[in-house]
Amino acid sequence: MTLDKTAVGKTVTITKVGGSGPLRCRLLDMGLIPKTKVTVQKVAPMGDPIELQLRGYRLSIRKEDAKNIEVSSGEEVL
Repeated sequence: MTLDKTAVGKTVTITKVGGSGPLRCRLLDMGLIPKTKVTVQKVAPMGDPIELQLRGYRLSIRKEDAKNIEVSSGEEVL
């Protein structure tokens, strides 16, 4: 599952950060690294951007960027 499909209020763990070049580096620099727990706080009325809570701060990212972040809810069977 990807971060853009995560429901509001749900906490998930990042398993993989995709993208390439500057996009991937930017996501990693913002703290979106594997094994990080992320809670989806809000989604804007038109669905973009998404507000996340991670590592003690809030971050808003575009839905297009959230599609590059794979997450696990911990309930999935691997």
